[in-house]
Amino acid sequence: MKKIYLLILLVVSMSFGLTVIGNPDDQVSSDGGKFKPIFRISTQRSLGVNGFKVYVYFSNDKAGELPTFRITNQYGADTIYMQRKSSHVYRVVMDFSHKNIPANSYFPSNATKFFEAFIENPDKLTHALRPYTWGKGFHNIVVESKDGEVLAGEHPNLSSRVGVLSKSSVCKSGGFNYMGSTYPDVLITLNSEKNDNASKLTGPKPNGVSVSGRNVYFGYCAYEYDELPRVSYDYAVFRMDDNCPVGTYPFRRHHDTEDSQGSNYVHGPLWPSSVGSNADLEFCFVPKDPNSTKVYPFGGYVNDYNTSIFANVNNANLALSALYVDDENNSNANSWYYYGLSKKKANEKAIIDRIQNIMSGGSNTWYHIVTRINPNLSKSAEVEVAESPISAGQPLVAAAPFAPAIKGLNRSAVSVELKSEGKVKVSTSRASIKSSGTLAWCRAAAIS
Repeated sequence: MKKIYLLILLVVSMSFGLTVIGNPDDQVSSDGGKFKPIFRISTQRSLGVNGFKVYVYFSNDKAGELPTFRITNQYGADTIYMQRKSSHVYRVVMDFSHKNIPANSYFPSNATKFFEAFIENPDKLTHALRPYTWGKGFHNIVVESKDGEVLAGEHPNLSSRVGVLSKSSVCKSGGFNYMGSTYPDVLITLNSEKNDNASKLTGPKPNGVSVSGRNVYFGYCAYEYDELPRVSYDYAVFRMDDNCPVGTYPFRRHHDTEDSQGSNYVHGPLWPSSVGSNADLEFCFVPKDPNSTKVYPFGGYVNDYNTSIFANVNNANLALSALYVDDENNSNANSWYYYGLSKKKANEKAIIDRIQNIMSGGSNTWYHIVTRINPNLSKSAEVEVAESPISAGQPLVAAAPFAPAIKGLNRSAVSVELKSEGKVKVSTSRASIKSSGTLAWCRAAAIS
């Protein structure tokens, strides 16, 4: 049987399958604390449906917190119950094995709320229930025959969730909308040292990272992977689940951010990281595969030219940038944590050293970032430079006691590579970012 996609609100005439009808945008309450889908099922099958099951998926931003579940209308179901599928994903199973839907009819006759799940003290920005997977339409509802044949929708992949530095326009979920503009799934603002602040971004401007004054911004799109793609160099992504994908290593950076007049900020599912007066940011380190011929690990939904990754490699097809975060000066408590890895064991210390080649620092922090160069840039395209170009011999890694200086990318080499496809204008101008709203930075920064 052909796979049937779920449609929003109105249904066009079909000669097969089922369709879930309702308003998918109303599945979550305005404060994010209640998941309450309202829908009905339409069938255009000539023989109708003789028994079926409905699976409704949703997630909780705060992993490990079990939502309260309540049936509001059983409508002849044999059973309705909630299952936990992962650290943050749940599904409600509605068993109508003894219920029939006649051909060319609806069940129920009107869109209905069968159940609701809710949490205490929600925050629509960082502590909310959300449809899973995110996206337009009822992507989170699956209908099967009582024999297990999928009649509508598709069961989601429940692999480990990670964040990839991204422009907001490429998130598979569609991102989130604020005052007519679209933003990535996760936004993080770090407020760095206020006195003689030196936070800066050097080299070509990457996707998903921006600096404006004392504020350092990260934007991530969320994706699920059983195993992250390997390339010929090490890289890291943002961790968003209990475990990192198979074959990768979790680690954490604690940022001691500005103690006074500071305002860190986050929007979106942050766990297991945390952002408050300081910030603990979790990552997954992906070891290289020397035999890989891939230039960049991501493509498809994770559009390679609109994303960036944490990595430190010189490659003609990649643009290398460096982010310096000027953390709190007084009584600084910055730290790194590598979970089970120990510097006392040679093989584990080697992994830590490779992580520190990408991210390093003591009382301040360096992040190295690469972005795939688009070979199809038109002659009128602009390659924006975050700060001054990186000159030959300029070190990109801070002289931290445990991290050697790594020489950066020769900017002239990047220019030659780009000009091979035509005349490319390199602009050092930067968009001004006003502080008129919490999300205002996105409209002008690299993330948008």
